[in-house]
Amino acid sequence: MSRLLHGRNIMKKRTISIKYKNKNIDDTKICWALMSSFLILTLQYLVLIYFNLLETIVGSNIQLLSKGFVGLAYLYALPAVLRRKKKIFGTSYIVAVVVFSIHYLCFPENRIFMLPLIIPFFFMVLPSFIYALSIRNFVIFKNVLEKSSCIVFFIGSILSLFVFLGRASIGSYSMSLAYYMLLPSIVFLNNLFERISAKYFILLVLSLIVIISLGSRGPILCLLVFVFLRTFRPSFRTSYKKIIMTSSVLGICTVGMIFFKNIINVMYNQLSHYGFHSRTLYLFLNDRGVYLSGRSSIYQSIIAEILKNPILGIGLAGDRRITDGTYAHNIYIELISNFGFILGFILILLITFLVIKSLFIKDDIKYILLTMWFCLGFIPLLISGSYLTSINFAIFLGVVIHINKDINNNVRYNKHLS
Repeated sequence: MSRLLHGRNIMKKRTISIKYKNKNIDDTKICWALMSSFLILTLQYLVLIYFNLLETIVGSNIQLLSKGFVGLAYLYALPAVLRRKKKIFGTSYIVAVVVFSIHYLCFPENRIFMLPLIIPFFFMVLPSFIYALSIRNFVIFKNVLEKSSCIVFFIGSILSLFVFLGRASIGSYSMSLAYYMLLPSIVFLNNLFERISAKYFILLVLSLIVIISLGSRGPILCLLVFVFLRTFRPSFRTSYKKIIMTSSVLGICTVGMIFFKNIINVMYNQLSHYGFHSRTLYLFLNDRGVYLSGRSSIYQSIIAEILKNPILGIGLAGDRRITDGTYAHNIYIELISNFGFILGFILILLITFLVIKSLFIKDDIKYILLTMWFCLGFIPLLISGSYLTSINFAIFLGVVIHINKDINNNVRYNKHLS
């Protein structure tokens, strides 16, 4: 009898182990699918720049092929997602199709600008949201994110080296390269928060050199926000390590603000000495670093149109119609323009509420991933990009909702115990 019970216990443990292993495999598939766009699109950018194929037929074919590879990665992980979020998958697509159809019918003047959004939104953005929502093991997600960032750093560094050596040209600056390098920069910076390491410090410095010398200002803002969120985490716990880290960050920021102009001037002169004229540093030196580079006129044009129809707004892609094919460059203005003041403000308040509530998550890994994706997916949309085409924002939204669900479950559990 005892042998029979022992055998059953062994079989039960093996069954649990197999189920746990299968769940981890599914999480790994989903996480790599989400990061595939970073890896493939960064490699695509290297090829396009090195062989000077931008705005060519061959370049367009390479871009199409790259999207196909990303799609295959998503298809590979699709069964794992459907096993977990089949109902949410179907419901999300039904709601999205209904909303898109209503806007297509009610705003016929926007149709020509809505059609190009179908593929990126329904085949990349919406799946990314559902995939991020279906992740269960955030430790695996963090590990995959760190491995992906190293690959992106390697590809971005090769491209940057080609540019510095004059073997390739990105023009005056490259916003794409800057945001590609933002991913490894945030990961390396987070690793420095977790433990002081010369390796990660050097990698972070190299990433920042690429962003500052060849990129735009947006990623700098994202990194500053990340430092703030990692330093001043909402928590009732404190420690000597946190006090020292907070004091150090405050001290560095204070010195940086006092000698800001001097530091920027030295960096700009050094880069100019080697033949690289950083647009980002130039704008800061000329007191234009915080200006909106023409965005204010875009904002004014869109807001003027919204005021003509404040209740319903100007519909999906209405900002593209008004700006001749570009976008609002601000997620708040874009939401209000798409859905009007009432519904737009409700969506803005909902997102804000979810973010603030998520910041109080006790799980360290989830907090780190939240702050990372907040800076990768949300902060950039304050000054550039569109939520209708941003995979990063979709992942951020999935992570935020997932964390809020965990917080709600913990509250219910604690109430049940009490």
